[in-house]
Amino acid sequence: MSGKPVVALALSRSLYDIMFVPEDLARLSHAATVVGPVPESNPGTITPLLKEATVAITCWGSPQFNASLLDQAPSLRLIAHSAGSIRPVVTDAVYDRGIQITTAAAANAAPVAETTVAMMVVMLKRIPWLIPQRADRRAMLKPVKPIRELRDLNIGIIGASRVGREVIRLLQSYPRLRIKVYDPFFTDTEARTLRVERASLEEVCTCDVVSVHAPSLPDTHHMLNARTLALLPDHAILLNTSRGSLVDEAALVAEVRNRPIYVYLDVTDPEPPAEDSPLLNEPNILLTPHIAGAMNQARQDMGRLAIDETLRFLRGEPLEQSVTRQMLPSQA
Repeated sequence: MSGKPVVALALSRSLYDIMFVPEDLARLSHAATVVGPVPESNPGTITPLLKEATVAITCWGSPQFNASLLDQAPSLRLIAHSAGSIRPVVTDAVYDRGIQITTAAAANAAPVAETTVAMMVVMLKRIPWLIPQRADRRAMLKPVKPIRELRDLNIGIIGASRVGREVIRLLQSYPRLRIKVYDPFFTDTEARTLRVERASLEEVCTCDVVSVHAPSLPDTHHMLNARTLALLPDHAILLNTSRGSLVDEAALVAEVRNRPIYVYLDVTDPEPPAEDSPLLNEPNILLTPHIAGAMNQARQDMGRLAIDETLRFLRGEPLEQSVTRQMLPSQA
């Protein structure tokens, strides 16, 4: 090796091509000896890459860094995850050995939040229900009322996560919205700073628009169930761009069939939904295949953030996207 610290790109070649642009890789190569990525045909070659690595840049599909793998990486001091959730990668052994963790979830939050707010506007305008009727313009408005704008409404946010906070920031540009947030870790001080109101889950579920941005944890499983879904007002809009397990889908279908509620799901449980899932045949439930997050340019933003964090670490500067052991239970 050249004497520079070693950075291992512990991810597949196909993701490498998607996540990183030449300019960012050049910045990294100037500061470190870069090894990897892992050949698609031989994922077992990751272990030699880690032998002298100070930093491992990981992504979707990277292996779990358990004690056995870490034994093969004695110099490792940082895992810079270029994807969102670090749960598939990190174990207690990582923290036990003093290895720092960062995530690129902040770069993924922007496109998820943008999609969420865009879908709020689209659904309030009832555009998905207007399009099939475009052949008869005179009759098209009657069956899809009410048509509303994103203003003078109560907006409920479930989860003050990175995405939840970015949604709140975007909503601040819309006039006269009353934003209520449910998150057991959310403080009064944070609420004042964000200019929102802390509320219970039940209070949030009475809003005109409810958007879900909580992590998938045992405590959040089916938090939207028959009891809480019944609190939604008629003509409410419900959006879930977080995790499918947060919604009891059977209860959701029953509620949608019972009264006018309009739903956007970018995530389901399981994912994709089964071929016979009733979600697929409900006209008031819109489905997309988990595309709200980074898909193209924003994935390069995630790769750039992982490289930025790596360079901060190599310069001895504080990390901006650390995930500590104490933070882990509340992470997606």
